[in-house]
Amino acid sequence: MPEPARVKVVIAGGGIGGLALAIMFEAAKNIDYIILERSTAHKTLGSTIALNACALRMLEQLGMLPDIRKISKPIGGFNLRNDDLSPIGHIDFTFGERQYGYAGFVMSRPALFDLLRSRVPEEKILLQKQVSNVIETPSEVRVVCADGSEYSGDILVGADGAYSTVREIVYKNLSAQGKLPATDSKPMELTHVVVLGVSEPMDPVKYPRLMDHFSTFEMTLFRDKPLSVWLSPIHDNRISWCFGGEIDSASKTEAWGWGNQTDMKSILPEIRNLPTEYGASVGEVLESTSKDMVSSVFLEDKFFETWNTKRIVLLGDSCHKVLPFAGQGSIHAMLDGISLTNLLADLKSTSPKAIEQVLKTHVQKRHQPGRYAVFGSRLFGRFIESKGFAARWVRKILLLVLPQWLVIQIFNRTMRDRPLLSFLPPVKERGVAVSWSN
Repeated sequence: MPEPARVKVVIAGGGIGGLALAIMFEAAKNIDYIILERSTAHKTLGSTIALNACALRMLEQLGMLPDIRKISKPIGGFNLRNDDLSPIGHIDFTFGERQYGYAGFVMSRPALFDLLRSRVPEEKILLQKQVSNVIETPSEVRVVCADGSEYSGDILVGADGAYSTVREIVYKNLSAQGKLPATDSKPMELTHVVVLGVSEPMDPVKYPRLMDHFSTFEMTLFRDKPLSVWLSPIHDNRISWCFGGEIDSASKTEAWGWGNQTDMKSILPEIRNLPTEYGASVGEVLESTSKDMVSSVFLEDKFFETWNTKRIVLLGDSCHKVLPFAGQGSIHAMLDGISLTNLLADLKSTSPKAIEQVLKTHVQKRHQPGRYAVFGSRLFGRFIESKGFAARWVRKILLLVLPQWLVIQIFNRTMRDRPLLSFLPPVKERGVAVSWSN
């Protein structure tokens, strides 16, 4: 058997998807890479991120599961209630470890980012490298940055997020050739605006529920306005929080009046006195959050049909942007990374034909799961956010009547996809629902 060919990859974007891909490349041995990151300070904002068995099996294979456990709490479920505190229902997730071999874990996004960042050699990440142009030739792809520097490789991976510069350049070129599907030329539609953050460590003596083994998400849904409040305890006695909702597409931020405010005392006074299951009011959680841990963001979703050219491939949010309700964005970026890394680790030639074919094979494998992820996040968002009598009754019926065995069967459709890196020793299969991957 011929040895795998050495492949040179340029990764545009040093977020969670790009860093996870780099760690997989490190393990593959035959893949040389650099990350071009546009920011001056390599860090991330955000509230929480959840990882489930679909990604955790691969992270265990890389030896990272113990570190994931250290920065996270296992997810127990979701409690939903109305703004008058009347209960709507509960979604139980405690079956995850028995069923799939891994509990779901929730952690702060910066904590996961820092963990991934620590596994990538410092010299592989180049900061202040804003991509300004991409040039494909038969022999290579060249990336031109705004500072005039150029980097070349066999493949360019656009892992630069929802507003991907790589995607913009590729689509502009395809559009000029009349090859871009009409759906891809339409902009993403902004659907939600949220304010989110992570509190400082809170006193577990005063708030003993913070020491519970499981993190139970608490969601308060307002009945007469497009507003919901989400909270979840995370590692180190902190509480992750988020509030917001759907926006009027005609008025955007004017419908809310939030702007870029970071003054906690003036943001939506009606939520401040809401009690939580953890003992603190929502206001107490907000006041315990430092301003540098608060951000106000717009949310959107879109599935893009075009993911690749002959030497360029998109990854994660740059090709399938999901709403964050179900925590699927980073998980699917990692699943994209597993697929691409496995193919490149087994690549026997870097000829133009071989490179083009491996990208086509990857996209064929990941295209439909990406589409399902966008649809699933949209459906879950509507389930949570929809207003009116009919929507309230649908939630009650599904949460109170649906038997647990049927809930598990629904989860099995996605959670049995737990792929591994094919070139590393496999981890022991665990869980009642055996993985159908690898």
